[in-house]
Amino acid sequence: MNHSNLDSRFLSKLLPALIACLLLTAQSASATTVRVITSLGDFSIELFDDVTPITVANFLNYVSSGRFNSTVIHRSVTVPTPFIIQGGSFSFDVSTSNLVSVVTDAAIQNEFSVSNTRGTVAMAKLGGNPNSATSGWFVNLADNSANLDAQNGGFTAFGRVIGDGMIVVDKIAAQPTFTLAGLSDFPLINYVSGPVVTSNFVNIAVVVEEEVATAPNFFDEASGLLRLTVDAGTLGLASMAFSITATEPSVVVQLDLSSVEVLTETVDKIATFDAETGRLFLPELAVSGAAAFRNLIFILSDAEQLLFTLESFEQI
Repeated sequence: MNHSNLDSRFLSKLLPALIACLLLTAQSASATTVRVITSLGDFSIELFDDVTPITVANFLNYVSSGRFNSTVIHRSVTVPTPFIIQGGSFSFDVSTSNLVSVVTDAAIQNEFSVSNTRGTVAMAKLGGNPNSATSGWFVNLADNSANLDAQNGGFTAFGRVIGDGMIVVDKIAAQPTFTLAGLSDFPLINYVSGPVVTSNFVNIAVVVEEEVATAPNFFDEASGLLRLTVDAGTLGLASMAFSITATEPSVVVQLDLSSVEVLTETVDKIATFDAETGRLFLPELAVSGAAAFRNLIFILSDAEQLLFTLESFEQI
């Protein structure tokens, strides 16, 4: 297996500074994750519990009450360029063949702080009223920060789609749209004309995901992320997530900067990272709640993009 030659002097300067910055600015609590179950596939959203606590609590209240279940994606804007898909506001009543509005709670305080980049999930609201968000939410299909960050007090991004979830989101966005019940840009499945039926809608339900595993290093099958607990020596301890960017000819993972979380105590079988050599060592990796691999070695193959290439491992 061929790898890029790493300049240890470059790494010894860049990596400690980068990791120190991440550890100082990382959040201190674990994020809540919800699973959005749709008729075109499922995807997971990691919520920004600490950054937007009011918005997250509001969203989870709708989730726990079941009001998001049997709702539909009612808006998909992709022309002239990909923009958003939106849901959380309507369900379809089979008995009357009508759209029914979700029963909403009082509107919440705007908490804009995170840019509306691709994959972030934000609250919909009324024009000219920053504090009008209730149940409606949307997923950004592209980097909409120049537009949505700068109007109506900024649209509050309270989570982000993780793993390979944007594949499902893009599939939803690829459905043809129609005008239905006075709503334009309404995505429908296998529909041409005439009355709509339940199967024509992108139906959704939202549930809070259970903790996936207690192992310090594990592959999260729900999100498609590699979640590690890492000892970076004098730089400290942190948990972090890596997305898989390639599997052929080599397995390559990329560190997600926003996932880094400071830890105060070490754990058994913790991963270790050597900033001078770029070597990330995992004594054990769990899959589906059970140890599946041991002695995994990843080498930092692209310091700028934070890409790590799998060099060796042992299967249990």
